[in-house]
Amino acid sequence: MISLSEIYSQSALGLNPVNSISELSFSSINSIEFNPSNYNTIKDWVFSFTFGGEVLSDNFNSSLYQVSAGKKFNGHYLQLRYSPGFQKEFVIKSEQQVIYGNDNKSTLETRYFYKELFSAGYSYKLNEKISTGLNIKYLKEEFYKDIVTTIFSDTVYFIPETEQNIFSNWKIDFGFVWNLTRDINLNICSVNLLNIRENADLNEYQNLRLKHNKELLVGVNYNLADQFNFNLSYETNSSFILGLNTLHNFGPFNAGLSVSGFHDKIQKPFFAGINLSGLIITKYFDIALTWLKYFSDRTASYNLNEFTEQGISNIINNQFSNDKILLNAVFKINTLNEQKVKFLDIEIIKSIYPALSDLYLDEPFAKARVINLTDTKIEVKPSIRINNFSNEVLSSSPVVVNAFDTADVNYYLIIPENYRSTNPDLTYADFLISASNDFIDDEIQKPLLINSINAWDGKVINLRYFIKNDLDFSVKYSKNILSGYKTLLDSTISSLLTFRKAEIIFNSFVKNLTYIADPRATEEYVQYPQQTLELKGGDCDDLSVCYSSLLESIGIETALIDYKSDGSIRHVSVLLNTKLSPGQGYLLGANDTKYFLRKNAKGDDEIWIPVETTSLTDFDDAWSIASAKFNKDAINNFGLITGKVEIIDIY
Repeated sequence: MISLSEIYSQSALGLNPVNSISELSFSSINSIEFNPSNYNTIKDWVFSFTFGGEVLSDNFNSSLYQVSAGKKFNGHYLQLRYSPGFQKEFVIKSEQQVIYGNDNKSTLETRYFYKELFSAGYSYKLNEKISTGLNIKYLKEEFYKDIVTTIFSDTVYFIPETEQNIFSNWKIDFGFVWNLTRDINLNICSVNLLNIRENADLNEYQNLRLKHNKELLVGVNYNLADQFNFNLSYETNSSFILGLNTLHNFGPFNAGLSVSGFHDKIQKPFFAGINLSGLIITKYFDIALTWLKYFSDRTASYNLNEFTEQGISNIINNQFSNDKILLNAVFKINTLNEQKVKFLDIEIIKSIYPALSDLYLDEPFAKARVINLTDTKIEVKPSIRINNFSNEVLSSSPVVVNAFDTADVNYYLIIPENYRSTNPDLTYADFLISASNDFIDDEIQKPLLINSINAWDGKVINLRYFIKNDLDFSVKYSKNILSGYKTLLDSTISSLLTFRKAEIIFNSFVKNLTYIADPRATEEYVQYPQQTLELKGGDCDDLSVCYSSLLESIGIETALIDYKSDGSIRHVSVLLNTKLSPGQGYLLGANDTKYFLRKNAKGDDEIWIPVETTSLTDFDDAWSIASAKFNKDAINNFGLITGKVEIIDIY
């Protein structure tokens, strides 16, 4: 007689402390029963073992159930499992006895062994949402039967012998996992899809061999919150496992419970048993103590014919399985640099104009969206490498990103001082992101247009970069002009000295200049002061930049007047500070409409005068033309109030 209950075994139930496809390492190793697709969250190497035994009525039989190893490489994952404890033995005693020698009696036995010796799993991550995989199991079925051979000679001899039949099975299943959202995943897998059986046609043992009915396993896992995971696995033979995992943080480790109940089609009661595990999770190893408890009576006896007719389909979970206590351990070894941060998107928000070098120190030219892939807060360090532009990797300000959170990261730029290309350059930039000093976590390459050194973005406020850039040349040029007027300047009263220098420089530098329209029809192009003087001409931008630079180089404060009132036709002229007080206005003449008051840093009024640099006659004409336009557009037509006229200080 043997024990038997008429059920279809739950194929998804193994000896894992959890029965859900989740972020726990237990889901990634020794999980082939409920995870045929081998979905995993392993970063590099993982090792696992299970030790324990069955709780019988009078003793506890312990053994090593399994040893597993897994390795992640790129998007591939491979695991191997050796399972010496995955076996079930049945010993059936017959009513026949053989008497040997001195009345020694021996009962004839039949022994059935079902073993799963090895298994292997492979998976591949197709994309961020879907992974697929397969598993292969190698099983052996061994049947031993005691027989007695009678030999007749002078005496009748009875010779005991053992008849043996050993069969090998290969079992292959496929599946995939789909991460619907960060908190929900769906897995669909085959059960007994392919079975390669040795001597499958031997009818004598056909009914005793493992049953391999083809089924489908469908599972869903849902993270109710950061600490809870709900899971359901359903097989098409109406079996299912329903479970809940909960974890809580205790500083350097997490601890929690996993509980799952399983149902078979006919077995009584409705829930055939419960799997209860206590979990401890750390960075390098995880431990679980599991109690597998069946609710039905496992000591009942049944007829051998029933076993022959029914058989078993699962070595670990069948009608003869006893309660178990198990110790599961997982060891995680990471020999690789773990990716901690990843790009989601990157956008170039500002064109590169090398002349506006200081602008990129304060304002980002690109913005990236990144995600923290870890469960801890990290400091993200952005950097950039631009081909044929800079020999260095340029770093930007780091940003702190919370665990599993996203953040915007800004990229700033340092224009090399020696960059002087007069032609635009279409190159590429490598945008880098890292969470450590010695490892690049992610990299994106983007095309990048580097404009010429004379290119300008059309904003008058940024003409000051052209003014400041060439001050070494400008100071030499201005001082050379003023050195020819030493006698005049020495005889000038000190209060008019600034005005007189501005007049002398203007009259000198415009003698050989000509107004020339922008030579680039498709882009804004601004000349540096030295270029304007060497080319002997330029448009209003070039002439205003040149004159302002010559004055600023010798300490005369200037501003640019941006006239926006002419629609698409923009105009720029210069405003200079004479340093005269309102009470000294008479020194400039009786016409007080030709000068204007502005407050200095101390709040005192000072006289400023406008100069039209495109009037290449003399200073008085340029002053008069500029004053008339300023009075009309800026004051009488309220241009300064409405924003159609703007005064932009160089410093």
